[in-house]
This record gives sequence, structure tokens and C-alpha cells, in this order.
Amino acid sequence: MEWKPDRLIRLILLYVMLSGLTYWLPIIRGLFDGPSYSWSGWMGIGGTGIGGQYWLLLILGSLLTSVVFLGWRGARKPFHWLLLTWFILLVIESGSWFFSTETIHFKGDTLGVDFSLKKIIFPFDVLFLVLVCLWIIRNLRSASSLPSPTWKRLNRNLLILFFCLFPLQLILLRFLDHDKIFDQIGVILTIFQWLLLNLSFYPWQSHKY
Repeated sequence: MEWKPDRLIRLILLYVMLSGLTYWLPIIRGLFDGPSYSWSGWMGIGGTGIGGQYWLLLILGSLLTSVVFLGWRGARKPFHWLLLTWFILLVIESGSWFFSTETIHFKGDTLGVDFSLKKIIFPFDVLFLVLVCLWIIRNLRSASSLPSPTWKRLNRNLLILFFCLFPLQLILLRFLDHDKIFDQIGVILTIFQWLLLNLSFYPWQSHKY
């Protein structure tokens, strides 16, 4: 019998996936768009292309990917502490927005997205931080010894598809970015790619794979 994620950790990892999208997009666009792409984040970090504090985006992206991978593949140590670290960072980030006197917006010029985050995200981040603490306490007490889920063919195929999107993203975001429609397709493809990465780690239970 293999380990299966319970409902609480599924909910937490889905929230991690949503929160990670705002990091995955600038990581990929900074790499492929180059200097034509400007990005900015919390606490003054920002840059153009892979300049500025792009290295910090890579560190956060590595933490994010580790949380997603370890979470779906058995949730074993050091997953607990990486997950807690991620949500502490989220609360610090959204808390800085919540208590700021400035109006904070999430802007995506390519897709025409612009909405205020100031009063929305912080309560959810705090709620999920509490849920994470509850899950960690419960999980450490249960001390489950079930083996991690096996890597199935579907996991492998989804991961291959994930990597196959990189050349297409490069073409759309670097060489065809003069046409807005191709830029938009590239952004949508990047969102889809992040979803694919999460699905490739998911512990599929179908015996077909």
C-alpha cells in the first residue's frame, strides 16, 4: 500500500500551486523574453530579463519546486519545514502589502490583468499557514511509514511534455514577441506548463500507468 495525500495536504498543495504561479511566470519570461521583459515583486525586488534580483527568483523557485515535488511524492522530511518556510514567506509578503499605505496591484500587461491584492491575499495566507501548522503537527504525530508513491508512466509522460514546451516558449516569447498575440500565447503556455509540472509530480493511482 502506497502513501496517498489526505484532503488537507491536497488543499494546501493546491494553494501552493496557485501562489507559485506568480513566481514561475517571471522566472520563465525573464529567461526567454530577455531585457524586453520587466518584472517586479515584493519588498522592492525586480529587474529586467535575468538582471536585477533574478537570482532571488531562482532561489524562491527552487524552494517552490522542492515543496511541490516532496509534497506530492510522500510528504517526507524535510518537506514539513520547507512547506512551513514557504508559507511564512507568503505571509511576510502579503502582510507587507496589507499594512502598506500604498495600493498594491497584481499587473499582467500581456493578458491585460490588473487587480488589487492588498486586502485579499493576506487573510488567505494566514489561514493556510495555520492549516500548515495543524497538518505538520498531525503528520509528525502519526509517523506514517507507508512507502512513497511509485513513479508511473503518466508521471513520466507529463514531465516529458513539460520539458518539450521550453523550445516553443523560447520561440513565442523571444522571437515572436513583436506580435502581442504570440506573447499572450506564450504566457498562457507558461501557465499551462506550471500546471503540467504539478500534475507530473501527482501520485496517480490508476493501474493503467
